[in-house]
Amino acid sequence: IAHEVRNPLGAISHAGQLLSESELLTMEDKRLTRIITEHSRRVNRIIENVLSLSRREAAIPETIELRGWLDRFIEEFTARNQLSHAAVQVVMQTDNLMALFDPGQLHQIMWNLCENALRYSKRNPLLEFHCGIRSETGRSYIDVIDHGRGIPGEMVEQLFEPFFTTEAKGSGLGLYIARELCEANRASLNLHANRPGGCTFRINFAYADDGQGHAIS
Repeated sequence: IAHEVRNPLGAISHAGQLLSESELLTMEDKRLTRIITEHSRRVNRIIENVLSLSRREAAIPETIELRGWLDRFIEEFTARNQLSHAAVQVVMQTDNLMALFDPGQLHQIMWNLCENALRYSKRNPLLEFHCGIRSETGRSYIDVIDHGRGIPGEMVEQLFEPFFTTEAKGSGLGLYIARELCEANRASLNLHANRPGGCTFRINFAYADDGQGHAIS
């Protein structure tokens, strides 16, 4: 499927690029061609990640400063979904939290988790991000929290199974791929909390160090 999607995606991307070079485009049309290009690149990254999973290729993790990375992610996500600043809340346990992860894959995971949360969250803040360090392991984490109705108990065990979905238009691959990508980065993804007032999905990162073998957080 990934190979089959790649061919028409390449044609769409190429057509968008040619269209963007036209001197007859209005500013609004140029904005739309940028959207075509941006989303074509994003879909291509998803395809690459799916193919990488099937080949079991290693991720290319980098040391990420979580606050800065999360601020940029939130800016993009809120703009794309036309959310107000009040719709998103960030709680940082401490400054200078670091994580070891492939940045592109982390973006894909977080986007999937946030779109799922946004679909069900009913009150402000629609999304909460809590970042900290687990005292028992010393590993940093990100919690993605929504204020929805929670997940029915009988579905919890199937959440991360491939092709399991409760949405008519869903593929059932989002959480499965997210967990696989986490494992490829020596991290973990789990349903950390499930209650009638919402859910918390937690990414537990691998240890990051300063390049000299010293753990940093």
